[in-house]
Amino acid sequence: MTNAAYVMPFEVTGALPAPVAATLRRLRAVLPAQADAAQTMLGRVLAPLAESVWPEMAWRFSSLTNTGVPVEFAWTTREAAVRWTAEVAAPETDDGERLAIAARALDWPLDSPSADLATWFEHQRDCRLKFGAWASARHGDGTAIKLYADLPSGRLPSAWQGRHPVLNSTLLFWRMAGVNPDGSVELYARTHDLDLSGLASLARTLLGDAAPMMSQLAALMPGSDLPRPSGLSLALSASGEPRALTWFTFAKAIYRDDAQVASVLRGFGQGVSAQVYAALASGPDDGRWRHGMIGVGGDIAGNAWVQCGVRPT
Repeated sequence: MTNAAYVMPFEVTGALPAPVAATLRRLRAVLPAQADAAQTMLGRVLAPLAESVWPEMAWRFSSLTNTGVPVEFAWTTREAAVRWTAEVAAPETDDGERLAIAARALDWPLDSPSADLATWFEHQRDCRLKFGAWASARHGDGTAIKLYADLPSGRLPSAWQGRHPVLNSTLLFWRMAGVNPDGSVELYARTHDLDLSGLASLARTLLGDAAPMMSQLAALMPGSDLPRPSGLSLALSASGEPRALTWFTFAKAIYRDDAQVASVLRGFGQGVSAQVYAALASGPDDGRWRHGMIGVGGDIAGNAWVQCGVRPT
């Protein structure tokens, strides 16, 4: 992450930074209803940033992106959708308050037992946090929301520690949890010692068949082994059953520059999904990396996909 103090400010229109508004305009040409839904929701989620007592920092303090812009878009070959993750409060807001703010911003169904956030509130209580919480949504056939919660000190909540043997691995340092209203989660970890054979073994254990995911990885990654460190996410049902596994790393760890990433990713997308990627990646080049985390995933149904985060420009 770069020091945001050295990033020139950019224009903000209403509650949307200019790069975010421009990206949504390009997406509207591909998925108009989904882009409109994203714009409406992002306007509401980002509104508190416009009231910051530090206006010179409000739009460039976030760790979501390398320039501090408080929104990251995401793309995947799995589906054609508008996907984003965003900050929910001004930079001066205490990180311990952000989980509740994110829940309100997403209209989280707190009256549903499966959507109860008590476990995550308790896990963050009186802890040092890195980001607190982010709001996220996917606009495809309807809108699905997700709440990203900080996991202090690399610990999982006690309610999740014994759900699956992989969760107890000493090779994984847990960073965050993506919480869904149905009670399912996606848990994200950093790993320093994972290699290709280890990833394939993990995929076989969790998914039953490693071939689809590893085939996508072989086509995506130019090197002969995984960069270190890298990251993993494990999607689990509310009862702790594995649903999907994702491996990811920074795009700059395996590619020369943004242009090389784009040339590779254009070969993966098809149909509307390819058009979504083109809309995300075709903004003006500002001389900084626009591709963030890149990786591959697989699920228990035998599907596999490529995904990437893209900073709006």
